[in-house]
Amino acid sequence: MMFRLADPITDKRFNRVFLFLFICLFLVAPTYYQDNPGGEGLFLPFNSTVWIAASFLIGLGLLRVVHTGKLVIPSLALPMLTFPVIITLMGALMSVALPVSWMFRLLAIWGGFLVYFSINQFRLERRWQDNLMLVLVASSMVQSLISLAHLYLDHNLWGFIPHSPGIPRGIFQQVNLNASYVATGLLAAIYCLSLPSFRQRHRALRLMIIAAVGLNTLVVATTGSRLGMIAAIAGVLLMLAARYRQLWAGRKALFAALGVVALAAIASLQIETKTGGLLGGVEKFEKMTQSSSDPTRNDVRWMMYDSSLELMLERPITGHGIGRFQPAWHDKKAEYHQQHPEAAILEPRLSHPHNELLYWGIEGGLLALAAIFFVAGAVLWRLWQLGWQRGGAYLALLLPITLHTQVELPFYISQLHWLLFICLIALIASHRRRVASFGLSSFGRATGLAIALVFPVLATVFFTHSLLANKANMDFQLAKVKDVSKLEFPSTNIYFAENTAFLHMQTLLRYGLQTGNTNALNAYIPWAQEHLQYIPDAAVYIGLPLALHKLGRFEEAYRVMDRAIAVYPKGRLTETGKNALNDMDARRGRPPRYQLDNSH
Repeated sequence: MMFRLADPITDKRFNRVFLFLFICLFLVAPTYYQDNPGGEGLFLPFNSTVWIAASFLIGLGLLRVVHTGKLVIPSLALPMLTFPVIITLMGALMSVALPVSWMFRLLAIWGGFLVYFSINQFRLERRWQDNLMLVLVASSMVQSLISLAHLYLDHNLWGFIPHSPGIPRGIFQQVNLNASYVATGLLAAIYCLSLPSFRQRHRALRLMIIAAVGLNTLVVATTGSRLGMIAAIAGVLLMLAARYRQLWAGRKALFAALGVVALAAIASLQIETKTGGLLGGVEKFEKMTQSSSDPTRNDVRWMMYDSSLELMLERPITGHGIGRFQPAWHDKKAEYHQQHPEAAILEPRLSHPHNELLYWGIEGGLLALAAIFFVAGAVLWRLWQLGWQRGGAYLALLLPITLHTQVELPFYISQLHWLLFICLIALIASHRRRVASFGLSSFGRATGLAIALVFPVLATVFFTHSLLANKANMDFQLAKVKDVSKLEFPSTNIYFAENTAFLHMQTLLRYGLQTGNTNALNAYIPWAQEHLQYIPDAAVYIGLPLALHKLGRFEEAYRVMDRAIAVYPKGRLTETGKNALNDMDARRGRPPRYQLDNSH
């Protein structure tokens, strides 16, 4: 459907600014790095810069609507809106265990929805859509180049990219995240080879696309990621099947691409990596199918999925509550290991079952799952309507990240994955759109303009503050002498306030144990007891019984330690805690309570 939103000159200006911001979002923002503790969300610095770029994209979309007095409504608008509305209502009507965490989770979902609508406010004809796909290819190449630096450089770029010698993690600091992102870029490059505009591009751009096919293949292979290999192979086969006519029409480029793929596969076998590369990935496949009576030899994912499914079926309709996954699952974990002694044991705390459907099913029940399936069904129906050649190609592009959501938590660790996924759906939806015209008063236009300008500014201020708060907490963790006054600044950031409190309280605990300061220990105990109700952190599970024992509350200390052992039966922190309690018992003339595991 062709329509005119504004005069051609204004269209071009808006589109140019949009393309510039799109480049900032996928090419510039994801390259930012500073030392960090790892983890999820804003603890990874690039997520903050990605949202800064996304906020300007959202602001530009609103500015476009205000300027034209017309709202472009893409297909899939209803299902895309239904999901955030339903889960927002769920959070409002149900009890929420961690309100701040839920708020940011909700903001990320609504932010993705706003990016989806903002993209579709621009007159994206085929050439413009092709340009956006080229940006995504270039973005994947940037991550591939960072990965090569990880493979070949030890410390030369330390401070500019994550330090990861021998392990190609990209900016994401996690191999599977890097693999799924680069695999998506590989498929985008093959898709670009099939576009009619490919033969009209400058030779440098054509060579870049062919190089991206080889470079991304090399990185996916060297990651040794089972997920990356499955996604790349399945995606390439699907893309070739959907676009074979267009690819055969430009067979010279296709043969060149197949040639660089073969060279990349051979080269990957010659590169030494700590991940084992291509052969390491094949060995991981073999281990997945093996089962043993020795828990240490079994794949921990089966334990996570089986126990999570049992947990979901306990409350299938309403779920266990928003933000209640961690305490509910760790309670289930202790029970599960009693019933299945052969099951693999997961040492670290689990914040997500490594499957998006299980996560929402456990916390939100069938209502949350119904909203997800409604969106998924609508997207698949739209792909069917687009036909095999175009719909099949888009399905291939969605495949790597979709598969990743079923085996890990990409959207929580990397907001770039979330926004890439949203942008691909926005491109799918852009092929059928309608326009709703409306009149705005002078006050309405001024208000809309103010929001469009102020929103990205406020977002930039907050995410910059978050980067500084993250740095302050990191500096505190690395400091040999702990000065708790350094935590005053990060404590003012709503996102990092809880992490700051954790650092403060753990420092207070160490001070209380070393000096016998009862005030410090009495301040730590109630905080730790409340913390464990929502976040079963192993460090707190071990610190609390030590504090209780120091104050002479022996039976309480043993009860907490027994619970820690049930939840983390093989954890190194658990063994440290048992050893510390035994030493404290010995100093008080009490018999040792716990048997130590010599394997630790």
